Amino acid sequence: MAGLSKFLNKINIVQWILIAAGILTGAAALVIGVSDNPPGIILLYIGLTCLAGAWVWNWPSPREFWILLLTSLAAFPVGVVLHNLFYALGTLVEGSLILSGLLGFLEALFFLVAVMAVGPTALVALVGGVYTSWQGMSRLTLKNRSYRRFKGNHPIKDRTLWNLVNLARQSASGANLQPLKFILSNTEDKNGMIFPALSWAGYLKDWAGPVEGERPSAYIILLGDRELADSFQYDAGITSQSITLGAAELGLGTCLIGSIKRDSLRKILSIPVRYEILLVIALGRPGESVVLEEIGDDGEIKYWRDEKEIHHVPKRILEEMILDL
Repeated sequence: MAGLSKFLNKINIVQWILIAAGILTGAAALVIGVSDNPPGIILLYIGLTCLAGAWVWNWPSPREFWILLLTSLAAFPVGVVLHNLFYALGTLVEGSLILSGLLGFLEALFFLVAVMAVGPTALVALVGGVYTSWQGMSRLTLKNRSYRRFKGNHPIKDRTLWNLVNLARQSASGANLQPLKFILSNTEDKNGMIFPALSWAGYLKDWAGPVEGERPSAYIILLGDRELADSFQYDAGITSQSITLGAAELGLGTCLIGSIKRDSLRKILSIPVRYEILLVIALGRPGESVVLEEIGDDGEIKYWRDEKEIHHVPKRILEEMILDL
């Protein structure tokens, strides 16, 4: 029950409205009929579009919408062919109640697949892809939050981590020294070794960190090569922003962790002393909602969680940050 309550709390008011509208219009379509009945078909399409919109409402990345669009376009002809195939087979076995019923069910199922694919799902995917792409950098910086709870069953491939580090390689570097090195981890064993060396959410005193099933799927550890430079703070900042923005573009969440048991981590991973441990970037599919708030009159900057487990982060207003000098 606790898990169900937690899941329901993540559904926002707009999604509930879309779900309710989808169920009501879908029910109305079934009541008036959808077989060769344009009003019923239109209502069914509206209902399915609302439900599809509720499903993808929180998707953060244009890439996910474009993949869904391509999948929908491919599913339409497959659904049509299978619908017709099972219809034809059904006419051949009309004397068998069981086979006829099974084929009739499959015929109806793939009819719904074709209807949903070419209409509601493709439409929602197209609109979502265009909208999230149009938002550009503003969307990325809003999505690029510090997530501390993840969907632990979402794997991150080696190639994804390499591509994110390549974004760092392409970024600016102080005096072009390029002194940073990286350790990558995306396996259960290695992640399990890294996790105990990290501290989470210093402002949340009653929270010990993500539990099993909420922990990151991968880590990128930033190291400074002392043989190449003496100071790494600027490179670490530039690099971290490149990696986290790149991760946000892929629909991943990240958390920059500087509170590290460095001696322990060095020993666990056998990191040579020439490398200074700078930051650990935790990565995974976000498992929580993070929203920005304006800092109130009390000037409080500590982040907090409400009763629905939504994470709130106070931010200074723009007018306060720009000086008129």
